[in-house]
Amino acid sequence: MALTENSSEVEKMLAFSKKVVLTIFSLQGGGAERFVLTLAEGFRQLGYEPHIVCFKKQVDYDNVAFPVHFLDYQSVRWLPKSLRHPLFAKKFDNYVRKHICHTPALVLSNLWQVDQTLKFSQLLNRVFVIHNTLSKEKQVHTYLSDKKLRNVYEHQHIAAVSQGVLDDFRKIVPDTLSITAIHNPIDQQSIMLQAQQTSIIATYPALNQGYLVHVGKFKQQKNHQLLLQAYALTDRSLPLVLVGQGGLQADCETLAKRLGIEDKVWFMGFHPNPYPWIASATGMVLSSIYEGFGIVIAEALALGVPVISTDCASGPAEILPSTNLVPVNDADALAEKMTQLMHHPASFSHPFDERLLPKAVAQRYLNLVN
Repeated sequence: MALTENSSEVEKMLAFSKKVVLTIFSLQGGGAERFVLTLAEGFRQLGYEPHIVCFKKQVDYDNVAFPVHFLDYQSVRWLPKSLRHPLFAKKFDNYVRKHICHTPALVLSNLWQVDQTLKFSQLLNRVFVIHNTLSKEKQVHTYLSDKKLRNVYEHQHIAAVSQGVLDDFRKIVPDTLSITAIHNPIDQQSIMLQAQQTSIIATYPALNQGYLVHVGKFKQQKNHQLLLQAYALTDRSLPLVLVGQGGLQADCETLAKRLGIEDKVWFMGFHPNPYPWIASATGMVLSSIYEGFGIVIAEALALGVPVISTDCASGPAEILPSTNLVPVNDADALAEKMTQLMHHPASFSHPFDERLLPKAVAQRYLNLVN
């Protein structure tokens, strides 16, 4: 943008803003949260100053390298939603203008809880990031309806984390200002560095000969039940390591005992740095009912680790070849593929796509508003 003496103050602020706001409800361990941190690094590499704004003071990650701001969403929860979201959006706008800058170069909204608020924001350059297939989210979260989704996302700028997510979104919300598919960023250099911290794995001698790994929250979407059922059908020549936490963990531990595989399945809990567990694995397995992008797949490929996955909507088929995929909810097919992965992991190797590096992805987001 070329500035003149007659340029408006707004034009000047837009031209010189080098600050980016990434908004998410909290930094609880999860794929969307890692997305925010990784994309922030991409903006930093481009010379921008990223700021993360959370609506809840929860940070499950160590040594976050960017400013993190907290707004107390709990303070307005008692209000009816018709008032809650507009009032909190005003509070958000005022905070950003006072403590970050008047007009950020980009304001990213992540996940439904935040999107409902930022719909009412008056800040310019807002983009809503859609992390999952909405049709599948509606099946899991019955409070979501087409009407509610359209009310929030119509006439907004939308970025979907995969082409599958975009196609699904358009069926529910056809009327947007713009919509683009941008795959999640993968900070390969950082991941490889973090993956070297293998001292924790050395404390488990039983894993020295290799293992299969799954990384993800214990929730319905990730379908740990299928994973355990399929693993029980294999020869169990390698242990199965589950990294994550969530509401369904106790149920999965009970299922492992009922299947008689509790001595071969390791529940490791949440680790802010899951990369040593991924890098040291023989292979990774995803059993999801649906994904937005399947960020852990790309992270494993960045570490040179083979991956197999259910061919769920959407994401995995955009990253992996068909030989690495099995039908959703097919325990027999997944068990067969897991057995092959245990014995012939190299046959499932696949190269990492450097277009997923943070700097390249961050530039694509900036292009949406420039």
